Amino acid sequence: MSEINYIEGWPQPYPLLDAEPYWSALQESRLTYQVCGSCEQAVWPAHSFCPHCGVQALEWKESCGRGTVYSFSTVMRGPTQTWASIVPYTVGFIQMEEGYYLFSQINGAPEDIAIGKAVQVEFQLRGKQNLPVFDLAEGIARPAGTER
Repeated sequence: MSEINYIEGWPQPYPLLDAEPYWSALQESRLTYQVCGSCEQAVWPAHSFCPHCGVQALEWKESCGRGTVYSFSTVMRGPTQTWASIVPYTVGFIQMEEGYYLFSQINGAPEDIAIGKAVQVEFQLRGKQNLPVFDLAEGIARPAGTER
């Protein structure tokens, strides 16, 4: 396991080769994911082959940045001094409109966050890395097939 690198108290990701295009796009405030050229399924996290059909024909696409809250948890005690300085904060899985799930921070009052709520990506600089975080997005329709 690699040693964690901190900048201004924020842990910095260590980009794996398969995910390098993802991290590069984030530096330009673009959220990307992979799509299989054979079965056309969204692939996340990044792979060198499609986990759905096994083909190595993956291409990078830009996400629209919209989705819905699939699950979440509000953190009341941060694991480090930096995280403790922003409590309470919420993290969770976002079901992206493109069909994949992304784990991220969700901005908003904890009592306003709920499963099925629409969210929109924003980008925040943490140390030297631009990261996707999600804001509640009132008025954005839920992706088809996610009605409960």
